[in-house]
Amino acid sequence: MIQDYLKAGYPVLMVRTHEPERFIGSTVKKINGRNPYHWDIVRGYRELGNGAEWQEADPFDLPQIAARGKEKAVWFLRNFHFTIKEPGVIQAIQNNLPAYKAKGITLVMVAPNVDLPAELEREVVVLDFPLPTRDELRSILGGLEESTGVKAENEDMVLDAAQGLTWEEAENALALALVRQKCFDPKTITELKAQMVKKSAALEFSQFKETFETLGGLENLKDWTLNRFRIRRPGLPFRGILLLGVPGTGKSHFAKALGNQVGWPCLSLNLGKVFGSLVGESEAKMRDALKVVDAMAPCILFLDEIEKGLAGVGGGSTDGGTTQRVGGTFLTWLNDHTSEVFVIATCNDYSKLPPEYTRMGRWDAIFFVDNPGPGEQKEILDIYRHQFEVDLAFPYPNLDGYSGAEIRQVAIEAAYNGGDLDAAAWFVIPISRSQKDQMDRLREWARCRTIPASKPILEEVKGKRRVQL
Repeated sequence: MIQDYLKAGYPVLMVRTHEPERFIGSTVKKINGRNPYHWDIVRGYRELGNGAEWQEADPFDLPQIAARGKEKAVWFLRNFHFTIKEPGVIQAIQNNLPAYKAKGITLVMVAPNVDLPAELEREVVVLDFPLPTRDELRSILGGLEESTGVKAENEDMVLDAAQGLTWEEAENALALALVRQKCFDPKTITELKAQMVKKSAALEFSQFKETFETLGGLENLKDWTLNRFRIRRPGLPFRGILLLGVPGTGKSHFAKALGNQVGWPCLSLNLGKVFGSLVGESEAKMRDALKVVDAMAPCILFLDEIEKGLAGVGGGSTDGGTTQRVGGTFLTWLNDHTSEVFVIATCNDYSKLPPEYTRMGRWDAIFFVDNPGPGEQKEILDIYRHQFEVDLAFPYPNLDGYSGAEIRQVAIEAAYNGGDLDAAAWFVIPISRSQKDQMDRLREWARCRTIPASKPILEEVKGKRRVQL
């Protein structure tokens, strides 16, 4: 990674990593012909590989010390970012840039975060040191298997759970799983990874109880999504879905249930908590949250009512463009990320989402979730009949126009009045009646732009398309 920049004569680099020792150790092995030095603010500096003693060096003097030192040298500076904004340090680096270039000297700042002063932004190249690869994680697991005599029962699941951890974190997580469960338990490792999520205010590690068995209908959406998970493979885009539809039709329920159905952890991203008061804070929070999401892969990322979290992204906000930049950061990640993260976003009002959020390619599919048909109504009522332990009177009434959430409320009302669904329905006024014009406009917009989430509706739409053809 870094070798090309050294050969090209870059004078200052910034490497972002939480594993400075692993980065420095692995890089020193690959820079033959260079003189490596290591500096930190406590011990000072020393040349690596020859047993040299540590020598004191104030951070203000370090740029000049490096310029006077050996040619073709690489200086690894740990946590130098704490002093990089001091005017004297900025000026010292700028003054010595010609000497660095002439003598083949490169300063490599190693830190977990990047916050460069404006004076050096154009002079410093920022690189990311990747977390351990799957093969490296396999070598960690293999070492523990050999030392303990315990074999991993499902190696792929263990490695999936360990993805996103540093080398030391992976060793500790595997060892702890072994102590607690007497085996390399993927669930224990995933729970430890959840600690990363707790450090991000915008993310929540969601342990939902919902499953597909508690969600009536939506057979087309369920079948399509499970098939996507079954046949996914490297190199084939695997992004996520946008669920547009009538409020209360099970969009959020589906997102919560999918994680349990496929055995992946589910993270919820609260866009409202991304926004901060300081300049650049919101964009940084979004980038940091998405890094955690990538580290948690494989996982599901759930964004509920995305149009509310990004209100104003189309240019109508008065926040100086912060909302647009945060939205742009998310869209870029959604389009470019290669981690196994399946995104599910729900939306009730398409008019508040700009066109770029409904463009195919950003999503694998856009589904429209409408009110349940007669068969789905019965299925939903059966679920709540068992859940609430209520003897609902047969035959079930026709609840056309009622959403799944409204049918649930009818079942609750019936549980309080002896199981009489007809009487209960009288107390629940569906949104399809109270906001009929708005719901009709939503259905008309979705008719040619989305895929129906229910099989009966899908078959009906296919039939109409065949007739039109």
